[in-house]
Amino acid sequence: MIDLQDGHPNHRLWQKMIDTGRSSAANCANLLRNDASIKTVEEFLDTLINSSHYDRRIRPFFDQHKPCNVTMTIHINTISAINEVNMDYNTDLIFRQSWYDPRLNYSGTDWAKKSPQITLHYSLIDRIWVPDSFFRNAKEGKRSDITVPNRLIRIHLDGKVLYSQRLLLKLDCQMKLQKFPLDNQTCVVNIGSYGFDTNDLAFFWDEAQNISAIRVNEDLEMPDFVLSNHEARYCNRTTATGSFTCLLVVLHLKRLFGYYLVQVYIPSMLIVILSFVSFWIDHKSVPARISVGLLTVLTVTTQSSGIRSQLPRVSYIKAIDVWMSACLVFVFAGLLEYALVNVIARKGELRQQVRFSKEKKSSDRPPKLTLIQRLQNGSSFAAERVIGNRLAQVHFYKKEDIQGSGETMETLVHKSSGGDRNMSGNASSHVQYSSMSNANASSTQLNPISQSVLPQPARIANAAKPVRDSAQFVDLVSAVLFPVAFIVFNIIYWMVYLNMQVEYVLK
Repeated sequence: MIDLQDGHPNHRLWQKMIDTGRSSAANCANLLRNDASIKTVEEFLDTLINSSHYDRRIRPFFDQHKPCNVTMTIHINTISAINEVNMDYNTDLIFRQSWYDPRLNYSGTDWAKKSPQITLHYSLIDRIWVPDSFFRNAKEGKRSDITVPNRLIRIHLDGKVLYSQRLLLKLDCQMKLQKFPLDNQTCVVNIGSYGFDTNDLAFFWDEAQNISAIRVNEDLEMPDFVLSNHEARYCNRTTATGSFTCLLVVLHLKRLFGYYLVQVYIPSMLIVILSFVSFWIDHKSVPARISVGLLTVLTVTTQSSGIRSQLPRVSYIKAIDVWMSACLVFVFAGLLEYALVNVIARKGELRQQVRFSKEKKSSDRPPKLTLIQRLQNGSSFAAERVIGNRLAQVHFYKKEDIQGSGETMETLVHKSSGGDRNMSGNASSHVQYSSMSNANASSTQLNPISQSVLPQPARIANAAKPVRDSAQFVDLVSAVLFPVAFIVFNIIYWMVYLNMQVEYVLK
């Protein structure tokens, strides 16, 4: 600590600084009025901003115990790089501040007629007092230095000071993403005083001549948003160190929906419709049904992951989350539906096989026959087999148009019976006896073997008749139910989120 009591070497400096703030305006005017040796503007500026009577450490109106009023205007050149993940945006703006400093008043001098206002070099900003204004929600910022530092300092004859500078800022913007990407965002530019409280410094918007203090470049364009409205507000606040002045620029941004409609909603909708096509594919085409189901599930999952990577990890549910989750549920349900259909089809086939096997066992069971009937049946079966072979040969020769064979069916049968006669006389007698007995029995009753063989094709034809397939029925119901459910979901989704209102509370 520096002791500023009487007798300390720095006491006179402190007292001089206070006295200079109180009487600087009168001393400066008298000095400029009485000094006839000032011929050039350089000498005039050196005299006006002379450290002997102007101390930049003292604010204006300090001796009068009233605050210095600073009026501000902002001209927004560009708004870019609106980032939902980091919740910030970049802006290029021109920040203008105006205030009165009685110590810079030269209205009563000869220089007032020569130069009603004087534009100073940007390096002279370090020689005069300027407000300690700062941007409360700034993350990064710098002055534009292309090609020279973009700063303007202008002094009017009545002591009014205009200080303008071009700033490149990255500002924080707390976004509400419940309706994303159907949302509207409200971003702010918060300006306040860092050290001077409301007793020393007060900020106001410069709205003279009914001109808005917030001006926006007419050619302002943003890729994802459009600036629907802007307004100027006041936001004085009280902290642990005092009550401070504050100004607020409120920017109302409306998100452009076209990009997300083309890149997200329409592709995901087509993927869901593609999953519905699998219901019309035969459930026996396992590779086709599995391929469609897996591809749609993987595509929706990949698309959803890509969208989540572009958004912050907020705790609430966004509109895009509801959409992608619903699409994933529909395509996954389509895959599960095929699993259900496959189980039903396999169970139906198993039941059919069990039924056929039972019928076959009951029909293939031979009746109880006597020894003579068995011999007769065996001889007749042998004769039938020989005659069948000969008939097949006749049909083959007839199909190939072989001429000159001259053999008739009777000849082939005679040859066959003759060849068999040469092989065994007993067998021949059995064949002849069997054929005679079969001819006699045909008029009275059927052969037991023929009873078991002949009805078999009839039973196969009976089984081949189309029956109501449960698996196909489930596919048919799903082919109608799934699209209807998706249409109903779309109606509810768009009605809810297009009419939802999310309130933004300015802090």
